[in-house]
Order: sequence, then C-alpha cells, then structure tokens
Amino acid sequence: MRDKLSRRSLIASGAGVAISLGGFAAAGRRRKRSKASGTKKSRRQRNRDIKFGDKGTPLPVGRFVQPLVVPPVKKPLSVGSPPFDVSASEHGIAPEYFTRRGQDNIPLPLHFPDKYYQLQIRKGFAEIIRGVQTPIVGYDGRYPGPTFKTRLGEPAIVRTQNQHPYFPLSTHLHGGHTPAHSDGFPNFYILPGNTRDYFYPNCVPLLNGVEDLSTSPSTLWYHDHAMDIAAETNILGLSGFYLVYDQLELDLIARNVLPQEPLDLPVVIQDRSFNSDGSFFFDPLDHNGSLGDIYVLNGKAFPVCKVKRGKYRFRFLNGCNARHLELRLSTSQPFIGVGTDGHMYDRATLRNTLLMSPAKRADVVIDFSDAPDEVYLENILVQEDGRGPKGKLFDRDVEVPGEKILKFSVEGRADRRSATIQDGTPLRPFTPIDPSEVTTTRQFDFERRKGAWQINHQFFDENLANACPRLGSTEKWILKNGSGGWWHPIHVHLESHQIQSIDGRRPMIGERCLVDTTMLGPNSEAEILVRFRTFEGPFVFHCHTLEHEDMRMMFVVDPRRDGPLTNQTIDRTFF
Repeated sequence: MRDKLSRRSLIASGAGVAISLGGFAAAGRRRKRSKASGTKKSRRQRNRDIKFGDKGTPLPVGRFVQPLVVPPVKKPLSVGSPPFDVSASEHGIAPEYFTRRGQDNIPLPLHFPDKYYQLQIRKGFAEIIRGVQTPIVGYDGRYPGPTFKTRLGEPAIVRTQNQHPYFPLSTHLHGGHTPAHSDGFPNFYILPGNTRDYFYPNCVPLLNGVEDLSTSPSTLWYHDHAMDIAAETNILGLSGFYLVYDQLELDLIARNVLPQEPLDLPVVIQDRSFNSDGSFFFDPLDHNGSLGDIYVLNGKAFPVCKVKRGKYRFRFLNGCNARHLELRLSTSQPFIGVGTDGHMYDRATLRNTLLMSPAKRADVVIDFSDAPDEVYLENILVQEDGRGPKGKLFDRDVEVPGEKILKFSVEGRADRRSATIQDGTPLRPFTPIDPSEVTTTRQFDFERRKGAWQINHQFFDENLANACPRLGSTEKWILKNGSGGWWHPIHVHLESHQIQSIDGRRPMIGERCLVDTTMLGPNSEAEILVRFRTFEGPFVFHCHTLEHEDMRMMFVVDPRRDGPLTNQTIDRTFF
C-alpha cells in the first residue's frame, strides 16, 4: 500500500514513517581538496561503509563489471496511415492534430508523413545491480524507456497506455514544442487502464514567417509529470530519450563532422538507493530532495563502456531527482561541447567540466584517440543533501579526483576516419533574442515557506494561470532564488529561453545559446528572455528538483491571444 500514497497525502494524514531503512550516503568534501583531513571520513571511506551495509544501500555493489547498455530505438507501428482510431482514446488527442495549425491559424511547418507509435507504461524488473532483480515501472516495461529518433517536421503520434494499477500518469516531452494537450500538464492524466494519444509535431516556431531553426531541437527526453508523484515515478524508472534530427545535423553526421550513429550514445545518469530486497528506496515524506548512494547509468550501476580509439558523441542527461553533477574525465582532457539541453551550439566549445542540474543535458564529443587503456567519468561536485551542492553557483565545492561513475575501456589503434569536430567547428547558426522584443517583464521569487516550496508566496494551483503572455510575444523574466542555501533548477515548458545574466554575470560557457532549464544557486538571480509562440496554454514552469516540484514549486504559464495578463482562471483543460 505504501506506494499508493502521494507525499502530500501522507503529510496530510499525519503519517510519519519512511518506507525503508533511513539514511542516504553523504557525499563530498570541501573545496578542491584531494584528501580528507582530521577525523572526517572521506567520500570513498563512506562509500566503503555503505558497501558493507552500515548505512545506505545494504547490498554489495560491484563497480565496472556490467556493460553500459544503450536503450533500444522505438519503432513506429505505421507511417502515414493511423493503425488505430485516434478519436477512440479515452483522453483524446490534441485539436492541432486535426487542424495542423498554430497561432493566427498559420499552418504548422510539417514536412514528412505522420509516424504512429504505441507506448505502454507497466511494471517490470531490471537488473541494475548485478544478480539483483529490482521492481520498476517503465515505458514498455524497460528502465530507461526506449529511445525515439525522429525528424524535424515529422509528426509523431504516441498512443500511451497506462497499465499501472493505480498511478494516474502524465507524460512530458521535456524540451519539446508541443500543444498543451500533449505537454504533460500535471493533471492531464492517463488514468489507470486508459490511453492518451500524444501529438508531437516535432516542429519549430516561426520567426518573421519562416522556421526559426535557431531553436531546432536535438536531445530531448520524456518522463512522467503527474501531479504530486513525479519524484516517485522518476525513481521507479519513467524516463527515456527523444532525439530529433534536422537536415543540418544530418549533414554534419554525413560529412563526418559529428560521430555517426554507432558512436552516438545517449546516457542518462541517475542516483539511487536500494532496500535489502533490491527494491528502490523512496521516502515520500522527504520533500527536500532525494539523494542516492549508487550511480546508475542507462539502468546499470557503475557500468563500463568499451570504446575504440577515436571520437564518440555522448548525450549526457542528469536524470536525478535532486543531485547536481559536475562531470570531468580522469585524464583532465576537455570535452568538445556540441550543445546544452535540447540545442546545439553555434560552434564547438571546449569544456573542462560539465555542470548539470537535474533535467539538464550535455551533448559532447570525447576524443579517445590518444587515451590510456582506462579512462573514468567522474562527478567532482560535493553535495551532501537535497539542498544542493556545497558552495555557490560560481564558487562550487569540488573534489578532484571525483567519484568514478563510468569506466571507459579503450581498445585498438587510433582511427584515422574519426569525426573531424574540434574546438571552434561551426555547428548551428544562432540568432539571439533581441532585448528590444520584450513587451512585458515579470519577476518570480522561488522560496521555502510553510515547510514546503512556493513561487511568489503561492503554492501551485492547477486551476490558476499565474502568467498569461500574449501569444507571439517576448517577455523578460527575473528568476530569484530567495530560499537561502537551496538550489533550484528552473524549467520552462513550451519554448527554450536565453539567459541574459545570472548573478550579474554572463552565463557560463555552455549556457550562452538556448537552454530549457536555468540553474539557480543559493540567492541567485537570473534574467532570461523567452518567446511564447505557436500554441496556446496551459503549460507550466517549475523547479526540477522533483520533490520541490511535487511540493508545489510550480506555476502555470498560459499564452493567450488577449495577453499579457496575470492570475487568470485556466480556460482550457484536456482531461
């Protein structure tokens, strides 16, 4: 019965018992120290304690003994003609599926026949720790779910069936430019036993009447977004990759600028704790943010990835509930940055480390041409609890060397045919948003109040549209973190945005084109520019520390023709 109850319902009922043994692993040491001092245990010492069951996961966990597994590619049921009656789904399909039009009745920029898919959400088992079967809830019963590979302008219709006996669920395509019906609004549910047909146009918005290819998506992901339970369903396994290719990116691959498909690996990084029976540990009363003591990559604990000497593309996703990551290679070799979140850069950029809050992606190339036989991917960021990393956004506590989370076993001789990308290689032309476009400025304060999480002194209300921009307009948003030492990664649905400044500085390298999630460190203040195009709402924006999202740190943004407005009743629902 325990996982039938949401965190909020347990709190309301006065229940005060966590679902398992207590205590997550504390991780990290003070800034830039390579050894522990005094009597304080180092992270490695603590992890050795955990291995032998003193606290945290009470199971022996082998490191670098399981191969990294790449999720299978999802295959369509049909192309062009629907294999099912799209009007027969219990929760319907977006009106835009029939009209093929967006704002001002303008046709959506679609270029290819529809592809139809079927996705089932069901229970299953996964061997995350070798020899241990862990109960999961997965898309198609897998952890992580299958990877979608689509083309820009090629609509995907995904009939999603909820086979879970009691979870009402809502799938969000993170980074997608999608109609409100299909965006995963928290209470636009797929009820148990029912289906919803998600319409993903896979299109970009228009700018001055032509496709705004600066916003062309690349690395997206999908996950559950149901109200109050997103933290738990993410722990249980409901996430997967969704990749979109436009002609520019396909040309870069065809010309061998970017590594080709066998050398292009999506990798989701998550942290988990386990019970003695192999099930996931999850405490529904902890709304600070869950940390796990075991790193799980593509569903395997501390895996090993065999590579040959040459260049590989890795699309890293931080799929953790609350843990931030700062990734580096054990050789200190820089990554060749290709993109952040859903978008490629205007040119390749060297990045020594990859700072990633929950939900963020880092699209990079690693050159193993001259690598030793063993290279490790490390997390160097010190984080001891759900508050976030130690230190501030621009002055973080790190441990070098860091926690080894993935081993690369490097084989063979250098491949002369390896991809040609290097620092400065042109990628996607980027036209920044001009501040002169701004017609409205709004401020949102993210706070800890009344034992939970608020924006502008308000809890999330699924019936209230807090911000109603005029459809087709550009707004400046000021995002302020007023919750002391807590970190909040802020994700805005519908469109990616441009960070103008953060803490009075230029955005960090890797954050200077478009992003869909902005990291707010302790007392951070960010100014962002965001356009609202193509689709009317409602949509949401929220903290992507999932326990904060579930405990109401979320607002509704509802682009309308009669905007800009504030605090309006939602006038469109898709139950």
